[in-house]
Amino acid sequence: MSNGRPLALLQESLLGKSAAEVLTREALTAELEDAGRNLAGPLHRLTDSSDESGRIDANAANMLQRMHEPLMRLRAWALMSESDDAVTIDPAVLEDFIHLVAMARSLAEFHATTGPQRLMHLIGLAQVRTRLEAHVGLTPAIDIPLPAKAPGLNIVEIAAVCGLKLTTVRNAVSRREMPYAKNEGVALDDVLDWMVQRSGFLYSHINATTLNRRINGRLVNEELKRSKAVEFERCISRLRLSLWRMRKGERRLALNAEGVRNCVLLLPVIAPELIADLGLEQLEDRSDDPAASMHREALGLSSGETLWQCHVPTLGILEKLLERLSQ
Repeated sequence: MSNGRPLALLQESLLGKSAAEVLTREALTAELEDAGRNLAGPLHRLTDSSDESGRIDANAANMLQRMHEPLMRLRAWALMSESDDAVTIDPAVLEDFIHLVAMARSLAEFHATTGPQRLMHLIGLAQVRTRLEAHVGLTPAIDIPLPAKAPGLNIVEIAAVCGLKLTTVRNAVSRREMPYAKNEGVALDDVLDWMVQRSGFLYSHINATTLNRRINGRLVNEELKRSKAVEFERCISRLRLSLWRMRKGERRLALNAEGVRNCVLLLPVIAPELIADLGLEQLEDRSDDPAASMHREALGLSSGETLWQCHVPTLGILEKLLERLSQ
């Protein structure tokens, strides 16, 4: 604690790159080794009157041996873009790891040396994931302690979990792409809808847990794989589309399977009034677009058959659409 504010774990110097690039196993292990080595001497002298270098080295090695596995487990979970209950850490061991990082940070600050920045950054990422998952009703697989509850995410937190530069997020706030309050940040509902449209967002799976959260093509592609309403037909690699057929009836749909910004569907040979009331966005007739010939060829359509396009904003509207197309 400093000036009544929680310790800043996320490191601005590490922003602008993907978390996987910043938090490599090698870099984290090296910081853990340094932390153990730097702490072993002072801790040994505080608890043992002897000053045997061999015992100090053994203590440092023991710290590394005990903490390496929880470090790698925490890394796996913090960088994982989906839910996985198999990644767990014993709460007491996790607490020991956090205390180790905190002590190493304090010691480095006292001696004006570089602290365990990546270890701190990792804990900060895990805390953000915990907050976001708990917000939508998920039970985080790793029960990491949280600071005093904050109403939203700040600019540094948003940049960290999306692999963005700080200036990029600041510019988005200044353009009012998301509502930002100085002392509260961006409300979690709003920030989830913004972050899912960034290709580097680590935890897009969170948006697929509710029916009213913003989605994109990648999420919907995974959702259709689990859906009983459709069956996969084929990929159209050159157009980055996946083609699906309704199990009931002959209707088909094509999805921008790698899309991040939006979920875009192409709907061949459909009457627009059938789906006009569902809440779809940008429902447009693309039959005569310049790119229509490529799509017609890929979808096997004749020149007289229509081709409509729409954006599907949420899973709730996707469910309604699939139900309507099955009729």
